[in-house]
Amino acid sequence: MKEKSLETKVGFFVLVGLLATASLVVAFGKIGNYFRQGYPVIVEFDDARDILKNSKVLLRGAQIGIVGDTPIYRVGQNFVELTLNIDEGTQLPSGSKFRIDQYGMLGDRFVRVVPPDTLDGTFLVSGAKVKGEQEAGLSAMMASAGPALEEIRSAARRVDEFAKSATTLLQEAEHGKGPIYTLMKDEKMSQDMKNLMANLRKHGVLFYEDDSANKDGEAAKRAEKKSAAIDRSRP
Repeated sequence: MKEKSLETKVGFFVLVGLLATASLVVAFGKIGNYFRQGYPVIVEFDDARDILKNSKVLLRGAQIGIVGDTPIYRVGQNFVELTLNIDEGTQLPSGSKFRIDQYGMLGDRFVRVVPPDTLDGTFLVSGAKVKGEQEAGLSAMMASAGPALEEIRSAARRVDEFAKSATTLLQEAEHGKGPIYTLMKDEKMSQDMKNLMANLRKHGVLFYEDDSANKDGEAAKRAEKKSAAIDRSRP
């Protein structure tokens, strides 16, 4: 009798555990979505990419429904229809905005409902059709940044080409060829390049000034003064 009583108690606790696990799966998993009671609202989006069936519908951060089906495109339309199943007892004010958003860069997509600033006391009815807005959030920023990213890529390609050209010139100079080698052998050109680099380091690009020209002028003046003094000292 004691063994049967123990087996009965163990079986009872196992059954309770299984029922509790099943309840949690239904409550927090996607299986629970099939038992939701609510009404449909059809939203027209220009682009509803990556939104999936059973995705969440949020209002002020709280889940108020799910996406009832994947986007539907009908021939001749310039938009897609997305059916939302709004929870029973949840009223959406007329004039609410519907946007497709995303959790971070790699997170799931969901539909965000933004109520109007001013309420007129009316609400969307079952089967209502409304116009959705363009997607918001990080994904929209990345999409709008496309042209800027292309410019950055183009600039990177130009820098890479310049680096390759500079490498080629240096290799030619090592073998006694090319303009860099000629510059190194020409004393005047080499001195001009040194003066240019010294002036850039001292004054910068915006306030560039050629100090070497001033030095040459001062040296010429000193030479003239010295020559004049020598001439005056002669009898």
